[in-house]
Amino acid sequence: MKSREPTQLWITKGATVSHNGRDYVILSVADINLVFAKEVGSDEKVLLKLGDIGPPTPVGANDVTLPAERDPLTITSEEWEIAETRRAHIEPLIGGPSHHYQALAQKIAGEAGVSRATVYRWVADFRHTRLLSSLLPNQGRRGRKGEKRLADEVEAIIKDVLENFHEGDQKPSTAKTIVEIHRRCNIAELAKPAINTIRARIAQRDGRTSLKKRKGEAAAHDQYDPIKSSIPDAEWPLSIVQIDHTLLPVIIVDDVYRKSIRRAWITLAIDVNTRMCLGMYLSLDPPSAMSAGMCISHSILPKEKWMSSLGVTTTDWPCWGVMGALHMDNAKEFRGDLLRVACKEYDIDIHLRPVKKPRYGAHIERLMGTVSEGLKGLKGATFSGPAEKGEYDAEGNACLTFSELEKWLVLFFAAYHRNVHAGIGTTPLNKWREGLLGVRGKPGRGLPARQLNEEKLRIVFMPFEERTVQNYGVLFDLHYYHDVLRPWINAPDPKFPRHSRTFRFHRDPRDISLLYFFDEISLRYCAIPYRDTSLPPCSIWEYREAKRLAKAKGISPDDEKAVFVLLTEMRQIEVDAAEKSKASRRAVQRRTEHDKARKVREKELPTASKPAPTGPPPVVRGYDPAAVKPLDGED
Repeated sequence: MKSREPTQLWITKGATVSHNGRDYVILSVADINLVFAKEVGSDEKVLLKLGDIGPPTPVGANDVTLPAERDPLTITSEEWEIAETRRAHIEPLIGGPSHHYQALAQKIAGEAGVSRATVYRWVADFRHTRLLSSLLPNQGRRGRKGEKRLADEVEAIIKDVLENFHEGDQKPSTAKTIVEIHRRCNIAELAKPAINTIRARIAQRDGRTSLKKRKGEAAAHDQYDPIKSSIPDAEWPLSIVQIDHTLLPVIIVDDVYRKSIRRAWITLAIDVNTRMCLGMYLSLDPPSAMSAGMCISHSILPKEKWMSSLGVTTTDWPCWGVMGALHMDNAKEFRGDLLRVACKEYDIDIHLRPVKKPRYGAHIERLMGTVSEGLKGLKGATFSGPAEKGEYDAEGNACLTFSELEKWLVLFFAAYHRNVHAGIGTTPLNKWREGLLGVRGKPGRGLPARQLNEEKLRIVFMPFEERTVQNYGVLFDLHYYHDVLRPWINAPDPKFPRHSRTFRFHRDPRDISLLYFFDEISLRYCAIPYRDTSLPPCSIWEYREAKRLAKAKGISPDDEKAVFVLLTEMRQIEVDAAEKSKASRRAVQRRTEHDKARKVREKELPTASKPAPTGPPPVVRGYDPAAVKPLDGED
């Protein structure tokens, strides 16, 4: 059976990497962005920048393809619970072999109700990918000899007993719960599940909710709730990251007339331990789940290519990696399914800050305050209010365009990372270096892995909606279709055959001309274009405004061509009025930024952003068109 492709590149001593088509073995980590390596074969020793290296070339392959094995959004909550339980079991073994490794593995096997070999396999799978989905039940191993699954009826009995008996008011012991499950199975004439299987199911449920039912809120609080007076466990880089949005206090101008178009929004992420700004997302659109997802993916991924595209070559931003926990406020864009499911796939814990208690987000608040203070020195600054602004004409003095502001922010963070921070007594960059590489008396956590499947990560952090696939394709504000959807037309739901199965389609709201669909046949994300491919790309905000205008004019909002005619007219009106109207200039500039994002997306998603050529229906097994002969009497 083919092994699962690696999804990460670990920068550690002895690891094999590639550079300019040649393979190298890392001898040592020279700095947070440099490694000392020797070429395989020639033993030539060189210093390599991390931004220039990649995974080793697979033997017998010219291209490295990293298909996603399963869309994380299709994984049930029960499966996630099993994966999380397995992750908790193997936590002591993740660090690597020790003197007591074998004994510890045996102990864990007993607690989990599995063999020691299974524990070793869990550890190997998780180390290989660092994805929580690698620990899903039967992940990549369906149909193994000797592998058994409980009947649905038995699973239903176990679930009912755990919910209404084990977690009931009498608080029975585990032994009594096992007896009760076996008793009910006997009555139903079903095979009794193994004792270890029942213990594993109980372990999967013994979280905060289960403990609260059995022992009360106080016990659940003591075991699971964080200490409120401080932020624990922020002892290493990437252990805890805070994220939030703010409206920048500086007015920017459009690209054409260099006249004001109001202010831009920024989403920032900060590493609590080192105070490094891990990522950012600048936009003319209001905060949304897309803003949060873009900032998180930007924080996780390396930034060399992005900075090069901005024309910033005089400095670097050497931080990347999956964070352990995300602290966010209770805004609706942070509470949706997008971040919950995407973060679960990458084993990121989400913590929402208590309402009206900003002290729990103090680090990100201070970072945004530092950025705002730095912007006060720019022309067009709005300051902190009318009193501080005085008679200063912010709009009349504005001069920075959107792209110029983005570049200014990159250079600002480069300086911020290299200035001493009072809260840590050193510079954020030095604290980051010490946390990764270590100092005397305290070893570092090591360089975080670099994600290899960037396409999957970017798509998973995009907004999504669930839709059925019909004969006409998919209706998602507009109609979409591609031949890749053929096998899923009117597909029945596996659990409820009388209902149609729903699939999840991701979409970038800045460009709704494409949906991203995870195809379970090709095991990768595929682009699904408009059904009417003559329609132009647009943002969701443009399209909804055009539909509103169509309805006001008595035109059916379902007439896609008519709506796009109005959209084109709106664009022309905005272009004509841009020189005189601030709102029109902002609308035009907003569309310009969306067009730029679409072009960038084509580079960031080289496979998924290009719809595959359509083709004829699948060949029917046993049917050979060449063997067809005309009936007698036919010409």
